[in-house]
Amino acid sequence: MIYKALSIAGSDNSGGAGIQADLKVFSAFGVYGMSAVTSVTVQNTLGVKGSHPVPSDILFEQIKAVVEDIGVDAFKTGMLQTEENVLAVYQAVKDLRMKNFVADTVIRSKNGKYLLDKSAIETFIKRIVPLADIITPNIDEAEVLTGIEIRSVDDMIRAAKELYRMGSSAVVVKGGHLPQGDRIVDIFYNGDLYTLEYPYVRTKNTHGTGCTFSAAITACLAKGYDHLKAVRVARSYIQGAIENSLSIGKGTGSLNHFWTVI
Repeated sequence: MIYKALSIAGSDNSGGAGIQADLKVFSAFGVYGMSAVTSVTVQNTLGVKGSHPVPSDILFEQIKAVVEDIGVDAFKTGMLQTEENVLAVYQAVKDLRMKNFVADTVIRSKNGKYLLDKSAIETFIKRIVPLADIITPNIDEAEVLTGIEIRSVDDMIRAAKELYRMGSSAVVVKGGHLPQGDRIVDIFYNGDLYTLEYPYVRTKNTHGTGCTFSAAITACLAKGYDHLKAVRVARSYIQGAIENSLSIGKGTGSLNHFWTVI
């Protein structure tokens, strides 16, 4: 059987994040990867220099073309950039009856550049969050989406429950920006609460971590895993990708997406 996954995200010309990272992850999981490009970015390991959104009608047609021909077992969104693109994804999901949706809440880059227009955030909350099977914000993104200030694991739990209340079937609030000593704590909530703990890896090479994690979850959903198993498997995979990260470029290096097959 051929498992098929679609990434709806921005293009990262440096190869560490976005569409390029997602396709690497799908390949690592033995899943056939497809893409619908939302934005062409100019970036490297030093940060995002600029971006140019794809027109929303072209984005919609990209999604429609692969769904109607090849089929999609699971899909994810990453950088959407504009309100028009948020609405295009919403319409595609509804019209094409797409299932197994992982929403990576890409709002700002590590160097502070907004990858989702501020004017589009409320539309994202109203249109995308309720459609998501799993939503994967980091702490900064969870604060933006919920308005909850996060300074502790208890705050992460509150934010996860709020995002669940807002409509997502399952929520992962990632704790990479809030280490608990020598551990990282992620919160998974789907009506039941699960705490996932992993060793904290001291490395600067974390470019594309969120993209990689959400793509790994998507690949697992495409293969038929339930939500919790998909998150657990994806989290173990990304731990290895971070521990074996690549020191490339002059800034924040990339994860090693193929660490399990080297």
